[in-house]
Amino acid sequence: MQITDKVHGAYSKVFIQYEGSLQDLGSRIEEGLNIPNFRYENLEDEPYDLVGYSEVLGFEVELRSIRDSKKWPDYQYLLEATTTDSFQEVFKCQMFDISLWMARYISLSCEVTALAENIDKETGQTFYFNKTTLKRENRIIEATK
Repeated sequence: MQITDKVHGAYSKVFIQYEGSLQDLGSRIEEGLNIPNFRYENLEDEPYDLVGYSEVLGFEVELRSIRDSKKWPDYQYLLEATTTDSFQEVFKCQMFDISLWMARYISLSCEVTALAENIDKETGQTFYFNKTTLKRENRIIEATK
């Protein structure tokens, strides 16, 4: 058995379709993922938007609205999570991208449509509940250019 002292971090970037307010989505995510409440603050720089922050299981989580996204126009919110204090891991390129897993998990647990970009950054995978078939489904979509 080989012992290694390499430490890796993780991050995710999940786009979410949701027609309600940021706080309503935050409540849905808190309940669905069973995480601590978001604290909301306005950004210090323009556009001074409201952003939700939470820390859970060694991740710093940020929830914010995205306006006029040309790449993913059907998605109104972005949830990003990064392992806490991963400066060395980022510098050494020792970060795992768990966006696809997180998008699927958020979709299942919070009953929202979620999207994660693929490695090529030109396509993404959506995860959603199909009300016609009553099944959880996913599909690959192309980014808008």
